[in-house]
Amino acid sequence: MTMPPKPFWSGYILYDYSFSDFSPATCVVDVGCGRGAQLEQVVARGCRAIGVDLDDEALAACAKQGLAVVRARAEALPFRTGSLGGLICKVALPYTDEARALGEFARVLAPHGTAFVCSHGPGYYLRYLVGSPLWKERFYGLRAVINTWLYAVSGRRLPGFLGDTVYQTRGRLARAYRRLELRLVEDTRSPSFMGLPVFIYQKLERSQKPTFTPATT
Repeated sequence: MTMPPKPFWSGYILYDYSFSDFSPATCVVDVGCGRGAQLEQVVARGCRAIGVDLDDEALAACAKQGLAVVRARAEALPFRTGSLGGLICKVALPYTDEARALGEFARVLAPHGTAFVCSHGPGYYLRYLVGSPLWKERFYGLRAVINTWLYAVSGRRLPGFLGDTVYQTRGRLARAYRRLELRLVEDTRSPSFMGLPVFIYQKLERSQKPTFTPATT
C-alpha cells in the first residue's frame, strides 16, 4: 500500500534517535534493513554489519552500496545462537509474527548484546483510522487494530493480507522481554496520538547467562 507523505508522521518521529550506538568491531544485524540507512551508520562506526530483509529491490540497493545483506525473515534469522553483539529493528516488528521474531532477537544476541527496537504503537494505526482522508488507509488502520486484538488474545492472526500487521504495546513487549531474558535499558518517549504511543523506541540488553530455551523456527 502507498504510505502517506512524510509530513503525516513528521511530528511523531524522533529524527535524532540513534540506532547505531555500538562499539567499533561489534557484529550487528539490521532486521528489516530497507535500503541501508542504519547499516551505513553502523559501518561508519567501524562495526561489522549485515542487513536482513525480504524486499529484493531494497537488498539490491544495499548491495550496490557495498553493504552486506541477506534475504531472510525476522522469525528465522540465519545466525548462530549468541553470535551477535548488536541488533537493530526499526519498525519491522509490526510486520512479523511478533513472538517468534522477538525470540529470534534474543537467540542471536550474545550476553550483554544490545538491541535498538522501534515499533508501531496503537496510536500509529489509530491515526490512520481517524486521521487519513483515504478510505483505504482508514481500512488499513481498522484491520491492523482488529488483527492485533486477535493476536494478543489467541496468538493467531487474520487470514491473508488482513493479518499482515500488528501494533505493539509496552505491556505486551515487557512480558515478552521478561520471558526472553531481555532487559529494557531505555524507553525513549515520543509524541503520542490521542494519548496513545505512535512509535515505541526501546534499547534492550541480553542477560549475562540466558537460561531460556529458544523456540525452534
